[in-house]
Amino acid sequence: MAVLLTKNSVDLLYCRDMLSSSSFFRCIGKLFLLFFLLSCSLAFGQSSVIGSVVDPVGAAVPGVEVRLQPIGKAVSNGHSVVSDAEGKFHLQRVNPGEYVVGIPGKYGFGDYHSQIRIETGKSFELKIELALDSVQQQVTVASTTNDLSMDSSENRDQVAVGAGMLEKVPVFDQNYVAALTPFLDQSGVGTSGVTLIVDGIEMKGTGVSASAIAEAHINNDPYSAETNRPGKGRIEIITKPGTPQIHGSFTFTFRDSVFDAKNYFALVKPFEQKRIYEGSITGPLGNDGKTTFLVSGTRQEDNLQAIVHAQTAAGVLSTNVPTPIHDTEFAARVAHEFSSTHRASLQYNVVDTIARNQGVGGLVLAQSGVNSETREDDVIFNDRLILSPTLINQLQLFFEKDYNPARSVLASQKIVVDGAFTGGGAQADLLNTENNLKINDIVSLNKGRHYVKFGVNIPNLSRRAWEDHTNQLGTFSFSNLADVADGTPYSFTQQQGPGRTTFWFNEIGSFVQDQVQLRPDLQVSLGLRYDWQTYFKSIHDFAPRLSFAYSMKKHKMVIRGGSGLFYDRSGAPAIADLKRYNDIIVRSYTLLNSAYPDPLPLNTPVSSIPTNLVQEAPNTHMPYTAHYSFGAERQLGRGLTLAVTYRGLLGVGLFRSRDVNAPLPPFYSVRPNLELGVVRQIEAEGRQVGNALDVTLNGNISRWFSGMAQYTFSRTNNNTGGIAWFPANQYDLTGEYSRADFDQRHRFNLLGTFNDDHWLNLGIGAKLYSGTPYTETSGIDIFNTGILNARPAGIKRNSLEAAGNLELDLRWSRDFVLPGGKKEKSPVFSFAVDGFNVTNHTNFTSYVGNIQSAFFEQPTAALPARRLQFSAHVKF
Repeated sequence: MAVLLTKNSVDLLYCRDMLSSSSFFRCIGKLFLLFFLLSCSLAFGQSSVIGSVVDPVGAAVPGVEVRLQPIGKAVSNGHSVVSDAEGKFHLQRVNPGEYVVGIPGKYGFGDYHSQIRIETGKSFELKIELALDSVQQQVTVASTTNDLSMDSSENRDQVAVGAGMLEKVPVFDQNYVAALTPFLDQSGVGTSGVTLIVDGIEMKGTGVSASAIAEAHINNDPYSAETNRPGKGRIEIITKPGTPQIHGSFTFTFRDSVFDAKNYFALVKPFEQKRIYEGSITGPLGNDGKTTFLVSGTRQEDNLQAIVHAQTAAGVLSTNVPTPIHDTEFAARVAHEFSSTHRASLQYNVVDTIARNQGVGGLVLAQSGVNSETREDDVIFNDRLILSPTLINQLQLFFEKDYNPARSVLASQKIVVDGAFTGGGAQADLLNTENNLKINDIVSLNKGRHYVKFGVNIPNLSRRAWEDHTNQLGTFSFSNLADVADGTPYSFTQQQGPGRTTFWFNEIGSFVQDQVQLRPDLQVSLGLRYDWQTYFKSIHDFAPRLSFAYSMKKHKMVIRGGSGLFYDRSGAPAIADLKRYNDIIVRSYTLLNSAYPDPLPLNTPVSSIPTNLVQEAPNTHMPYTAHYSFGAERQLGRGLTLAVTYRGLLGVGLFRSRDVNAPLPPFYSVRPNLELGVVRQIEAEGRQVGNALDVTLNGNISRWFSGMAQYTFSRTNNNTGGIAWFPANQYDLTGEYSRADFDQRHRFNLLGTFNDDHWLNLGIGAKLYSGTPYTETSGIDIFNTGILNARPAGIKRNSLEAAGNLELDLRWSRDFVLPGGKKEKSPVFSFAVDGFNVTNHTNFTSYVGNIQSAFFEQPTAALPARRLQFSAHVKF
């Protein structure tokens, strides 16, 4: 096997040119060949039953006994297992035949019974939803064909990964969010970034450590009115509940550069080391069995180094710069069952991160680094009340307090030479604080054919404060190294003033949604959402949503479709710009073709220089995108589905910025208002059109492989790069409508496990992408705006393309049952080795588009080379 693996690993190194479809598919073919050879070398899996136990609102039910009794045989021939902290259970080495799955009604829920059939060498997946004891539990017979569901949240083109899978696939630094981010679609991500929803609340991070995460989803119910973003633009995390028995998990993760390959741009391999101490423990409080606790924590000591590859007056500079990050996170939760229908919890989270020399690397020299700290404290109250067997109310209150200072490593003027280097001080001294209240109150009503949800989402009722002392010493910008030698910058910018501003940033949403079972084979979901925020507000921001699912061929195929409007959010930075840059709090000015190093003429008062402003365009509204899709899901076998989905989107009135006081054509020499400098106007005038085809294979692909593979063929065009983006010519947008900055024609992601229950197991993660575009620029400030983004005549935006990306990650782990328990209750010690980018493929980034740069059309950075990660894990 070693020879075969080595040969194919070498073959994969030749997949460097992924600019054409043929090259892309050749690389995919080599990946599948490698996986096939791995499969042939591994032992076949055995029959098993895996599943989860949830309550009427979908929350995990831990600590219940799941019994598997063969029909027509003695009770002694049965199996039993207790659901773990996230409600999961796994029965191994089950003989084929007919069985009854049962849960006794002694946990506040009614009895559960279901009949299933186990086939040789296959796993049977089962989701058990318990009903309240006061509600008669209907005995069901599980389909032997594992029918596809028509539920709007059961679409098979979603990424749904449980804790069991996350523990067995390669995950760098235990960062589950980063591991799933490649499955997102950037066209669905809003201005303020990826939306992360943890237990129903929008958060900046997961709040709990990795071992306290139960499952994660992407594209779950893509047209749900309950959320602001479409399914492909959000990650939903569900954390583990408290348990009536003591359960715990502790992990130590270690990396050292001695085991790693050298980065392409490093002359000398830098010393790096990472240590992660992570764990969680849950169990009962008191003797009544109604109060539980969860405590989790993480300490990460990441001694990284950035690699500088820049062109200076002395020649090419390649050096290593330490960029350490130390992070501490802690969470504690107490939950109490007041009755079988009323449960409440209170949780406290704290995150403290200290980082040094951030921003360094590529063209940015060590002297231009930033030292920063992030401190976040959260208090979360969650109350679930089952008013009746068909009516549930969920109330969530979240208070957040942030403190985020940043300081430049060097107090000096900043020097930017486009396409060559960035030196001097970072000019990044800034402090922002936040006090924020989030409120969610959602009512669920199940009545006949209708499942209705309505409520209020308030992600931000926040008071923000910014103390901005950035760029107070000024920044010189040069077109090329020759201009540096001549002392002729094309612009000098500087800002002064007290810099402190406070503002309220409020966002409010409300929704109603009805999921209707029109016929046994047809389900329709109708929803309406309304979003409002303090700035860029409009009374017309209603967002209708519609989706349907039609089952055919005895539930072996489901046709799905849907459409909906999704309104964007501006994020806090844009509002802070509007509040600060008003010539009072912050006075910013730009000088073109200034002297160097003393930009101001002798005895020139700063007050006489025209000031820069930031303003909102008249009648600006919140941008929105219309998303629509149509697809088919086909069951190929027990536990294996194929989903083919077409997705389209139309973006209307997207954010961009424009200097409305730019020098006038045709000579571009005189500003319309000589008393003002740059007047950055935030507009909602951009447009975007996207089309994509997703092919998703999900489940037990064979007896030895389980996971998901997703290929996306797409194209997205727009004429804006975001809320802070400026066009090349402020008066003529010709050539701006082109490929979106994030556009990739081909994307392939794979995540799964080989031979899961055997000591010879393997977790696999693979990413294969074609290149993203970048823009060719002239390197001359043709339009005299102080923005070096002008293009040569006849050249469109994003006309160049970077190289593609190829990464293959592998994980091997081995479990050892420790003495001190019985069967599934025994403590387990696990050891794992992860390899990231095991083929050591060079994935280049940061391409230079300035035609005057020595690096034109060349990369100046690369993603990490091959790295190894070791971890030891104890679970009890």
